[in-house]
Amino acid sequence: VSEVLAGTPAIPSSSQWGIFLRNHDELTLEMVSEEERACMYKEYAKNPRMRANIGIRRRLAPLLDNDRDQLELFNSLLLSLPGSPVLYYGDEIGMGDNIWL
Repeated sequence: VSEVLAGTPAIPSSSQWGIFLRNHDELTLEMVSEEERACMYKEYAKNPRMRANIGIRRRLAPLLDNDRDQLELFNSLLLSLPGSPVLYYGDEIGMGDNIWL
């Protein structure tokens, strides 16, 4: 995390970054190898309906196996980073996936 923050470009003092853990876009896997993509699908998108285009369409809580400790840890990190934290609707209550939509 500290390496990413150190490598983040400077922005005007009148601005700040919007930061998030998940959003409405799929987690794109277009920049990884076929082998890495297969590994990600095996771990995070076993059901093909959890995939969209070349990515994964899952909500945060199910990606973390609905583990409350992990959810609290990730959200604590989000709230401690510089910038404006953005919560995707439903993440505040641990909303699950509906792969049939």
